[in-house]
Amino acid sequence: MAANPAGGARSPLGRRPRVLINCSNLHVGGAVAVASSFIHCLSQDPPQDLSVCLLLSTAVHNNLAAMRSDLGGFADCRVVDHHGFRSLWRGLHEHFAHHDVVFTVFGPAYTLSRKPLHVCGFAQPLIVYPRNPIERRMSTVARWSQRLKYLVQEWFFARADELVVELEHVQAALARKSIFRGVPIHIVYNTVDSVFLDPPRWQPVALPAASTGLKLGVVSRNYVHKNLHCLPALKERLLRVHGLAVDFYVTFTDAEWQACAPSYRDAVYNAGALVLAQSPSFYAAMDGVIFPSLLECFSAVPLEAMCMRRPLFASDLPFIRDCCHEHAIYFDPLSVESIARAIAAYFLLEQSERVRRLDAAFAFLGRYPGPGERASAYLEIVRGALARHDSAMPSPRTASP
Repeated sequence: MAANPAGGARSPLGRRPRVLINCSNLHVGGAVAVASSFIHCLSQDPPQDLSVCLLLSTAVHNNLAAMRSDLGGFADCRVVDHHGFRSLWRGLHEHFAHHDVVFTVFGPAYTLSRKPLHVCGFAQPLIVYPRNPIERRMSTVARWSQRLKYLVQEWFFARADELVVELEHVQAALARKSIFRGVPIHIVYNTVDSVFLDPPRWQPVALPAASTGLKLGVVSRNYVHKNLHCLPALKERLLRVHGLAVDFYVTFTDAEWQACAPSYRDAVYNAGALVLAQSPSFYAAMDGVIFPSLLECFSAVPLEAMCMRRPLFASDLPFIRDCCHEHAIYFDPLSVESIARAIAAYFLLEQSERVRRLDAAFAFLGRYPGPGERASAYLEIVRGALARHDSAMPSPRTASP
């Protein structure tokens, strides 16, 4: 990425601004993949006008190692794991010191310090949409406990100087909240990492042995809003009502898998948590991708499915249609029969029609930026934040004594 030709990001002191990319709070899921892709792009084309330092979680560091990313060109690189509210007393703010700006790829960042300048990525749908189908399933105590948790998170997000989101509906929802009044909210679209288009970089995945049925999978954490508890009942209904034998594959962590009921583990296969370079191999082994989520800000899973030319069976909700338009097979995520009908109907189509749809979905991906463009967009937001901050500061000649 070329240096800013106007020198707009240059510090008033004449040195390169020191930028910390904070991923220390990202441990699993799509956020790890986004952060890893971003840093990998920077490692291939470092910005010349910024002194970039890294604060990586073990998970992000492992992803970068699997991608063979060269981190030697960064000014500093530290591997530290921070988890939730514990960051407040585990020294996160100490890592932020001595930098001109911190970019937390996905927050919140739990620190009470107002320095340095802080740009923060936002992807917490339960803050954007506090009234949702998940709440209706919860007890009163659990519902109010969750609301309190996300009110605290919202407060920490609002302490950021600028926010970055992935789709317009999130920007609009945040802008309606008074707590974010005056906070610039930028949109940078998610994308598919370049590893998906480079098969020699794919790493293998050892899938559990299954039957000879169709394989449908999803790369996801086992969050409640992902709605993956429906898979055993869906498997049974597909076979009993539609005569379709299907095996479902998830990518849960060991802890998530052990927390599942024995009946769930008997009906569903777990490939385990994946590094980014394993994801293409996982999709390639599937006959389709299921995405029954009830709530999202954005997810790369639909884009990755389209990129790998796999049919995407997804919730018929606005946050998915905004992302996929007509290039998914939609269903009501609260109805197992609706999901089953959508899957069965697709596999009754002629092969030529399936190929036509998959080709159209792959072509549709051209509307999204590449990973290099996303990295450039992140850096331009950081540069812009620095420039706005510098212009708001009194000049040495006019400052009061």
